[in-house]
Amino acid sequence: MIFKQLFDAESSTYTYFIADNVAGEAILIDPVASHIDDYLTLPTQHQCALKYSLETHVHADHITAGGLLRQKPRR
Repeated sequence: MIFKQLFDAESSTYTYFIADNVAGEAILIDPVASHIDDYLTLPTQHQCALKYSLETHVHADHITAGGLLRQKPRR
């Protein structure tokens, strides 16, 4: 199991990357749009596929990356 906490200083938002390296699947929780390139490299670095993006609440402080991630090709 891989767990990484990421931080966006501009909006003071925490994003979480959680991956099951045995199953080869990962999830991003509360991703921020301005860090989409970072999020797209994480699964490759950990040899898994990004399967899910989860928003835990409405974000008034930043634009979510959920829609952008949905548009990107998956492995």
